[in-house]
Amino acid sequence: MTTGTIKEAHIYCYNNLYVSAALEINVKGTNFRFGGHEVFMSGPRGGASGDFPYLGKFVFRCLEICGVQAWQQIKNCKVLVEILNRQVIAIGQLSGNKFFNPLTEFNDQSKGPDEGCPDNAHDQDRHLHK
Repeated sequence: MTTGTIKEAHIYCYNNLYVSAALEINVKGTNFRFGGHEVFMSGPRGGASGDFPYLGKFVFRCLEICGVQAWQQIKNCKVLVEILNRQVIAIGQLSGNKFFNPLTEFNDQSKGPDEGCPDNAHDQDRHLHK
């Protein structure tokens, strides 16, 4: 993992049907995208009414990692970043105590209440990111 700085935070409409969010993170002079419609989408045709609220979870977890209370405050936050194949796949607190990998967390949530990850799974898997 390396340290990066969040330069921009976007919530946007994709294909006039879905809503997504992404962070632009600068790592050593190179900008990377974290999240976005390639990772998750929510919207009127994004699934059944019982689907997991991906957008809300993404925003909440990013705020939690940065230790801020509002989306507007997330800019310039420093985070740990995990890069795989030239993409940021996870962000973490600088302390190394909490990490967020949306692909892992969202995949676990989509399995349903009996198969999904426990509420503290994002803390339990921190050893995977060191």
